[in-house]
Amino acid sequence: RLPAEPLLLPACALPWAGAAHPRATGKPINPHAACGARPSWWKCAEGTTRTAAVRGVYEYSHYTQDSLDDSGWGCAYRSLQTCVSWYRLQFYSDKEVPGIHDIQRLLQRIDEAHKDIVIGSKKWIGTVEAMYLLQDYLGVDCRMLYCRDVADMASQVPQLLQHFEQEGTPVMMGAGQYAYTLVSICFDTATGEVGFLIVDPHYTGADNIKSILQKGWVGWKGLDFFQKATDG
Repeated sequence: RLPAEPLLLPACALPWAGAAHPRATGKPINPHAACGARPSWWKCAEGTTRTAAVRGVYEYSHYTQDSLDDSGWGCAYRSLQTCVSWYRLQFYSDKEVPGIHDIQRLLQRIDEAHKDIVIGSKKWIGTVEAMYLLQDYLGVDCRMLYCRDVADMASQVPQLLQHFEQEGTPVMMGAGQYAYTLVSICFDTATGEVGFLIVDPHYTGADNIKSILQKGWVGWKGLDFFQKATDG
């Protein structure tokens, strides 16, 4: 017999349609939603095109938010924040999205290579450090895919599709000295054509989704986008 009291946590309640998410902070939520399931330039056949995307909601973190000017060095911190927000907004974790200085403190504690990091410095981090932080801060398992070059990156697309189909979380990506967040994949199995729906943390303007989309800070990218990033 069930007890005569609710068995669900109030924090697990979902908002009514059109209502704000109970854990929203005011940052843009799912800005990629207006980009469609495939790129506007996609011409591959319907029957050979596979798509998969992030499931649920996340908040878009980018340069200069939270009254901190991290332009030129904070992209991986911001991508990490976007990923952490997904776990929080899906109620998989009660933990707050850590600020950049909080991330540095965590790194100082868990990573021997960063034990001397100066809190408040402009020290870059990358995908490896983000993996350590996700595993320690949220207790989630992470997997790293290494790509030798852009061509090798294309060969990893089936695994990324599988990730979105089975796990549904955002994916943090590194290309050269830049970090990005991947939220969807469009892949043609016949030609190998691929599109990546990217949430770019390098944006420095106001949180106006219309402007963000028009300027391409959130949108579909081809392999040439990452080639330019790796070329510097």
